[in-house]
Amino acid sequence: MADSRIAVIQSGQVLRAGLGHPEHADVLVRDGEIVAIGRDLPVPDGAEIIDASGFLLHPGLINGHTHGHGPYSRGLTDNLTLELLLASGPWLNGNRTLEDKYLSTAIGAAEMVLKGCTACYDLFFEVPTVSPEGIRAAGEAYRDVGMRAVLAPMVADHPFLRSIPGLYEALPAAVQAEIDKAGAPEGAYVLGRLEETIRSWPFDRDMIRPALGPTVPLLCTDAFMKGAAELADEYGVGYQTHLSESKVQEITALKRYGCSLTQHLERLGVLGPAMSAAHGVWLADDDMKRLADHGVSVSLNPGSNLRLGAGIADMRRLLDHGVTVGIGTDSASSSDNQNMYEAMRFASYLSRVQDVDRDRWVSAREAALAATEGSARVLGFEGIGRLEPGYRADIVFIDLGSAHWLPVRNAVHQLVQAEDATAVRHVMIDGRWVVRDRRLLTVDLDALRGRVERAILRIEEAGAAAHDLFRRIEPIVTSFCPGLARTPHHVHRYAGSCC
Repeated sequence: MADSRIAVIQSGQVLRAGLGHPEHADVLVRDGEIVAIGRDLPVPDGAEIIDASGFLLHPGLINGHTHGHGPYSRGLTDNLTLELLLASGPWLNGNRTLEDKYLSTAIGAAEMVLKGCTACYDLFFEVPTVSPEGIRAAGEAYRDVGMRAVLAPMVADHPFLRSIPGLYEALPAAVQAEIDKAGAPEGAYVLGRLEETIRSWPFDRDMIRPALGPTVPLLCTDAFMKGAAELADEYGVGYQTHLSESKVQEITALKRYGCSLTQHLERLGVLGPAMSAAHGVWLADDDMKRLADHGVSVSLNPGSNLRLGAGIADMRRLLDHGVTVGIGTDSASSSDNQNMYEAMRFASYLSRVQDVDRDRWVSAREAALAATEGSARVLGFEGIGRLEPGYRADIVFIDLGSAHWLPVRNAVHQLVQAEDATAVRHVMIDGRWVVRDRRLLTVDLDALRGRVERAILRIEEAGAAAHDLFRRIEPIVTSFCPGLARTPHHVHRYAGSCC
């Protein structure tokens, strides 16, 4: 993927490591790597000269948690809790061909790079379970768009509706019968498919690398969770799970295990530096310490948590405990867009409704660092997340002539507080142009549009039965799960005082 040409990006305002004040400098790029940054750099013979005057250059934003299957179900729902979203999985994500898996991922990747995001951690979901062919289709989408990705099949061996004590029993007998008929894939089979996927990995791991995604600990048997961690260790890959995303999950953990989800995972022996956790909304202080002690990083997803009513993660406490914090958008089915500028802003602003002490608020710089260097550590990629010699040339060019950059008073503050992706003019990944003059160069979105529209018509027709089943499940989940969420608990992450 690396561009063998040499380029000198001249006269830009460069946000370097630490994201302090921008430095007026040139950037020398060779074979996709930043070789030098400084004033008036000499231009090697044959180098492309890129005029960056009037541009702020910042490291590509890194999405610490998303789902490539999500864009196909964008806009389908409103007022869903996390538990309803999980119950809707077969409806929202079923009946997909390999082309669908490619197209959905390509749409999300295109949106991300057009909005200044150059890498992501994708927990990709297939119904009924992972297939090497499906993961390959998703990887091809990232490859074609030109984006870096950690691609982790999102898997489980325990059905959601049986994961919450009493919920299955509350369903009508006819609905129970349909759920039982669908069943859940056997854990050993799924682990075998995961191993097959990793062993046959066809992509350049400098750009697209494999990982594992045991989806939610409550949806994974203990044997399966341990098996996934052992498989990740055997093949030297990472793994990510949704941890303590909702209060319902933590109350359920107390009922099932007599302890928090994090403590249960510690007892299983699966916590470690190869693991990252998405969300972490309902983590208690002792659980944050456990994660820090084991080197587990956390990717916060504030937009999704707001959309699903899951609560507000405490980024300040996580940082205080020494946890590496990244930021993600989550799925387009639960946060609607893939805009990392918005995710950064939410991460910073939401801290202001958690504490009256402004010293406890998350600063713009902290949010920006989490969305670059922090998320890079979540992904396990070295050499991205900074503009420094020795790092890959993943560079976003912000047009300082845009209205919300007039005047430029503090570049980092404005990047988080004002930028909405509309000032993104160019994007370079691995020294290669992916976006130029706000146009995606790698994939023809107009050509994809007709294919997507035809596919959606087919999926809607094929998914009618799954949609009907969800509508019958919806009122029971709606009445049952809020009761659990009102259970007294020593952790409080809601903005209101209801529970």
